Amino acid sequence: MKKVTKLVPVWLAYTIIFVGIVACSFGALRLTGQTTIWSLDGIAQHYPILTQFYRILHGTAHQSLFGWSWNLGLGADQMTTFAYYVVGDPFSYLIALFPADKLELGYQLLTILRLYVVGLAFLAFAKQFRLNRGGALTGALIYTFNGYAFYVSYHHPFFLLPLIFFPLLCLAIERIYQGHSFGWLALLIGLVLICNVYFAYVLAIGAVIFAIIRYIDLAYKHRLNVSFLKALGSFIASGVIGVLTSAVILLPSALAMLHSSRSGGSIFANGLKLYPPVYYLNLPDALINSNGTIYYWVVIGTSGLSLLGIIWMMRHFRQNLAVNITLIFILLGLLVPAVAATFNVMSTPSNRWVLLAHLVFAFIAARFVDQIHTLEPADFTWFLGVSTGLLILVWATNGFSLKLTTNNLIIYVIYFLFITLLAYGLLQELYAWQLKIGLLALVCLNVITTGLGFYSANFSASTENELPAGTASRWAKTYFDAADRYLNRADQSFYRTSTTSDYYTSLTVGNNIPMLLNTHTISSYYSVQNGYLNTFNKQLQNSQNAMNNPTDEVDDRTTMNSLLGVKYLFARQDNVANQAAAPYGFTPVKNKAGHIAVFTDQPVYGLGNGTGTVLLKNQYALPLAYTQTKQLTDTTYNQLNALTKERALLSGTHTSKTVSGVTKTSATTVGKSVPYKVNVTSEPVTTLPQAITYRLQHNTSKSLSAAVSTKGLMDDPKEALKYAAATGLDDPSTRVEDLLAQNQLMLTNNAEANKNGLKQMTSDVLGQQQTYQLQIKRPKSTRNTELYLDLSGIQASFPSTKTQLAKIANQSALAGTPNTKGDKLNNWREITQHPYFDEYYLNVNTSKSKTTFDQLGINNMSDYEPKHHLLINLGYSSKARQMVNLTFSNATKLSFKNVKLIAVPFGKSYQQQTRAIQVHGLNNLNVTNNTVTGNTNRKQASVLTTSIPYSTGWHLTVDGQKKSTQIVNSGFVGASLTKGPHHVRLVYETPGLKLGKWLSIGGGLLLIIASLWQFVWQRRQQA
Repeated sequence: MKKVTKLVPVWLAYTIIFVGIVACSFGALRLTGQTTIWSLDGIAQHYPILTQFYRILHGTAHQSLFGWSWNLGLGADQMTTFAYYVVGDPFSYLIALFPADKLELGYQLLTILRLYVVGLAFLAFAKQFRLNRGGALTGALIYTFNGYAFYVSYHHPFFLLPLIFFPLLCLAIERIYQGHSFGWLALLIGLVLICNVYFAYVLAIGAVIFAIIRYIDLAYKHRLNVSFLKALGSFIASGVIGVLTSAVILLPSALAMLHSSRSGGSIFANGLKLYPPVYYLNLPDALINSNGTIYYWVVIGTSGLSLLGIIWMMRHFRQNLAVNITLIFILLGLLVPAVAATFNVMSTPSNRWVLLAHLVFAFIAARFVDQIHTLEPADFTWFLGVSTGLLILVWATNGFSLKLTTNNLIIYVIYFLFITLLAYGLLQELYAWQLKIGLLALVCLNVITTGLGFYSANFSASTENELPAGTASRWAKTYFDAADRYLNRADQSFYRTSTTSDYYTSLTVGNNIPMLLNTHTISSYYSVQNGYLNTFNKQLQNSQNAMNNPTDEVDDRTTMNSLLGVKYLFARQDNVANQAAAPYGFTPVKNKAGHIAVFTDQPVYGLGNGTGTVLLKNQYALPLAYTQTKQLTDTTYNQLNALTKERALLSGTHTSKTVSGVTKTSATTVGKSVPYKVNVTSEPVTTLPQAITYRLQHNTSKSLSAAVSTKGLMDDPKEALKYAAATGLDDPSTRVEDLLAQNQLMLTNNAEANKNGLKQMTSDVLGQQQTYQLQIKRPKSTRNTELYLDLSGIQASFPSTKTQLAKIANQSALAGTPNTKGDKLNNWREITQHPYFDEYYLNVNTSKSKTTFDQLGINNMSDYEPKHHLLINLGYSSKARQMVNLTFSNATKLSFKNVKLIAVPFGKSYQQQTRAIQVHGLNNLNVTNNTVTGNTNRKQASVLTTSIPYSTGWHLTVDGQKKSTQIVNSGFVGASLTKGPHHVRLVYETPGLKLGKWLSIGGGLLLIIASLWQFVWQRRQQA
């Protein structure tokens, strides 16, 4: 193969090709009128946060980035909450350059800009590692447009940042090994720590691994220009200076994360020793494809050229020892959940760390291109052999089928085109530059195809999850159908709001758009949430509690809403019209004519709830700050059940430290157990007439019996028996009789288990989950109460693949339909590719309420937390309830230690308790961004009680004198007060911010001094 050298302006070539690839991939969305704003986290988190950040930068948010915001759920530190998303992202600041009505466009262009810089970072890395121009350009394109980069551009744009930083960190480490200054590494460490603490953690592990492997490699090759001790000293100095310079953001963020809901809340690796089988089955295809179902964040989708480079590297193992060892580590890391969990800050097994592997894959492709002239015929034997093996593996793991999507098929065709081109180049002795241009063209085609797998409706159904243009900005204004604007005009006091649990339904655990509407909505959806607030919700067993949204809508519980100061509820118009259950004391806001004020639905395509909005006002909402003259000690409080705790907080404050002079109080049990009888409301097939009817319904052969209407047969067994011969059940087989007997036994055993209360919910031999009804024995006892379903000792059972196949076979036997080997194979494929991941749904309904509990599965990477005890609110009603209906799905069986119905009364007692607290709210209460002030005058010592989430950043002065605060009610700011009149003032300062500023100044000075010293020392060495 002939070789020539030809200079190419790499950055310009990269830029031109980048524009073309973006036009072909992202442009596919543009053609269909869609944006890169995801309909889940994109609209729930990223877009509203960027919009709020825009307002802060323009000064229209009426608050600083550094301070407290009452619009972040119940209130939170603005900077530490946003630090995970935008504060340290330099690209986010560019949003300020866009007009206010072009934020959607800005969101998308900034995503593309980040992606562009990913490639520039690789080009800088390539220059340091002396890659040739052809290899550098090819590697840059593969690194920029890998499956991971496309995926995060599509879902979490700021996750592109570590792709930028990692090659730069490796570059800086390499410079130290070559004897250069550590200043660049110190500066990069500082930038990474400011950018995102989570990214810094992942990148730190990656950088350490690179530093160790690279040091050993250079030492083995005798190419080190620095001693071990000097290199170690440079790393330590870089780390110290980097930490110090970033401290202004790092220290407050780290403190917030240490006290967040995630701290100690996650189960390491979701309890997994190994991944579910479907994960391993999808790994082979995931190597060069990434537009299928993503399991545990394994998003690879690298270029086929990288795969060939890997094969080539492995063939020449000793010559590329360091890279090959790294590849082995990557493979082993992908197989074990503990590795992913370790990279994911010791929490869930999220393989986001594969972003590090993409640098290795791109480097291998670049080195392979640079060494293309060294290819030998034996290399092609390896290419064809390994590639054939890969296809066989994909065929086997895909259920012995090569039924691939069109996009996947094209990816494999392109992969073999790479091999064909290389073979042609070797046989025809093409010039190296000709072959490299051909490979570059195929790489472009490869990455465009990968991008279209995400962004083209012709190749992927996931494009439906991207919002149409204009949808995000419209929803951000019409989320509450303009009811929020009415409130902002009508009520000038400080108030909080919430929504009814079914106001919007979403696959995410929350939505942050209310943050933009100044409604002080208690629900919030952020990665960093107040851990004390999480404790409060767990103490009261809020069934909607999640790590990313501790409070949510508090399951529409009356007392919790009042405790948190919820004055208004946004409710669906259709629910109010149908008199659906609402918390006690919440009544519709009326217009001047005395009619219920209805805010007409302002539809938003794909996002709206299809109904207007009605405001419900709570006359029993507690003030933000008030005083209590009785206290509940930890010992007393912790002995109470959740419902009693909730109501007890109205009679006294739960204090973390006993307050001297304040009366200790106890609490009487709230709520009465309501007796019930368990009925099975489903009808499993247990008799021959039912079997005949089942067969008529499910036998799909073209027989006369299949066309018979079975509507009347369900209630007329004699009529059904007329079709016994037509269905082949005039002489039922032993198999059919056995299935009927098993179903009857299931009913008998189930009735026995549930005769003294619900103990289990189970499935029949066909895999059909049975439905249940709790028939209330004394309905009158539920009048004027909030009814709760209390389930303890919950255990869920899930079917194995073998069990699921057996149930399908049972269905076939009872229906009289074939179950061929081909059917069995297809069923096996379907079952293995769609496991349950231990996720189930429990639906609980009454005549006026409907609740669904979703037990998130072991594949959930954010909020997985197995719930063994549930307290589900079935709503308040002044009328008697007759029954509660329950259904479940996914699980084969749900078992319970105990299931109770508890009726909590609401009436004069509740009114008196809340009114008494309202009277003792702080007078002249004034609430601003970082300050809460007011006056109080009690004739005895009291406890200052608030619903302000606890933080050490809140500083209290009473009558101008500093006073310490304490945690009250498990999660809020409180303090002790002596008797008499007092002026109370709470002022917020971000914890760690002042110290962080001084540390950053010191770190900056150290960096300057170290850089100057290094410069002078090098000049002297050169002299």
